[in-house]
Amino acid sequence: MLERVQDAPAHSLALRASGTVMAQDVEAAIEAALGRSEAATGLVIVIDPDFDGYFAELARGLTTASLAHRALVKLAVVTDPGRMNEFRLSGFEASPVPVRLFAEADEKGALNWAAAARRGE
Repeated sequence: MLERVQDAPAHSLALRASGTVMAQDVEAAIEAALGRSEAATGLVIVIDPDFDGYFAELARGLTTASLAHRALVKLAVVTDPGRMNEFRLSGFEASPVPVRLFAEADEKGALNWAAAARRGE
């Protein structure tokens, strides 16, 4: 499941991933949030502890959404340090946008990094 993070900074999109998330879930959530917007947007995916671990599905959905929405210009993924290697092996390197990994303790840093997309940073 993906739910929108309500306290995300302006000009960014933050989604919390929990349970099972399939590629089409990611695509639908981003489409619903961005629509036809052309404003540069940074995306943050926060991985909850109960995320089932289908990082490859998450990567596939994010890649497809990034290609469909040129407004997405950077992606931050926030996860537990113990899951970072799993993330790295899941296909995110194929992303058409820069991807940066953040430890869960630095969720605020990820949100700020994504929000800087609008300023061209």
